[in-house]
Amino acid sequence: MNRLYSLIFIALISGGCAAPMPSDSAITDAWPADVRIEFSDNPARRGDPVHVRVLGLTPGAEVRVRAERLSLWQPTSLYRTEARFVADSSGQIDLATDVPIAGRWASADPNALFWTMRTVEEDLPEGLTAEEVSVEVFGLGDELITRAVLTYASALVELIESPLGAEFPGAFLLRRPGSEPRPVIVVLGGSEGNDGAARNEAPLWAERGYAAVGLPYYSPTWGKQPQAIPGLPRGFANIPLDTLIGVRDALRLRSDVDSDRIGLLGISKGAEFVLAGASRIDGFAAVAAIVPSDVIWEGWGAGSSPGRTPSFSWRGEPLDFVPYVGIERAIGQVPQDERVAMRVPHAEGRARHPGRAAAARIRVEDIDEPVFVLGGGQDQVWDSGEMAARIAAVRADAGLETDVLIFAEAGHGISGPPQTPTRHSSINARSVGWVALQAFFERTLKGEIQD
Repeated sequence: MNRLYSLIFIALISGGCAAPMPSDSAITDAWPADVRIEFSDNPARRGDPVHVRVLGLTPGAEVRVRAERLSLWQPTSLYRTEARFVADSSGQIDLATDVPIAGRWASADPNALFWTMRTVEEDLPEGLTAEEVSVEVFGLGDELITRAVLTYASALVELIESPLGAEFPGAFLLRRPGSEPRPVIVVLGGSEGNDGAARNEAPLWAERGYAAVGLPYYSPTWGKQPQAIPGLPRGFANIPLDTLIGVRDALRLRSDVDSDRIGLLGISKGAEFVLAGASRIDGFAAVAAIVPSDVIWEGWGAGSSPGRTPSFSWRGEPLDFVPYVGIERAIGQVPQDERVAMRVPHAEGRARHPGRAAAARIRVEDIDEPVFVLGGGQDQVWDSGEMAARIAAVRADAGLETDVLIFAEAGHGISGPPQTPTRHSSINARSVGWVALQAFFERTLKGEIQD
């Protein structure tokens, strides 16, 4: 049965020892009474920039602007950021154009109030919901001058969710109301497993006019932890690429989607999945791979044997893969001074086994459809920058359409909108990549179908 729900939450979230948010009566009267915070949009759509201004201050006044919100991934965690500003001659501060004199960021940036947030170990504010951002202005004596709450929602309309089918545990389709067929984006997350990435990403695309499919394909069990999505593989071992055939065929049976316009969006191991799948399966109109791999890697977890099991299979047969070298050094099974980034076992495995790397290469030249790749040169999980460059080069030699963005300083966490907390070195990749990815899907899934 379809489920209708709103992503603008109205239920209050509270904790056992939650501290209340400041009331209007707690605001000091030592400052002009008309000091206020202004948002360019409120409610605003997550993924779109929001300009924040403080108005009515005394010219030249120095204040502290602070923002906090609950983590979208872990609503029991609190994120916060702040910076100090000096009001201009009209008594205003504009975060889009003004440079802070101190704080978490050092240049004018309308998104900085969001992406510079970091976890703080404090009780959750009473009444703050998962899609609200509390913005406060303080004097240098820590007196609260004014505050406002921005509703920053994944969707501004009610979205309809329906299961994709019993054969796809945990998979769902999310779309705006209406009966017209919509182009599709199938979202696959990474090695974290379960449906977190799908739940985070799918509403963004459904809000923008697509039918978004969240496709969890692996649900790990660690220790005595129960499996979150029964029916999915427990280990990242021999995951069947054939799943994408079933997804494609299930979508072709639906009247509320345009099955000629199915796009794939994979992140990290999900990028490895969609590239390997699309190189073997027809019926997709576009493929986007964020922090991708150009080869199939060794698998792990339940059902795997070290050095012998690939991450993926095809038609029941294990695929050629690149084994890791010394993976235990990256997962905490050695003394602290011997630990390395996950990138190292990947790189050493590839260097030690060039023949296996050649056999495990994903034949991206067999993907006739347009491909988008986004990689980071300082990716510490695997070298997505170098692998994105290899993908682009192979496809260029084949004369195939490829959008490639590689950011030398960026790390692994560069998927999604630039308002999501991230590192300074990766924010440019997020900002440019998010806009480019939207343009890619607009062109390939909403443009004119080519004969």
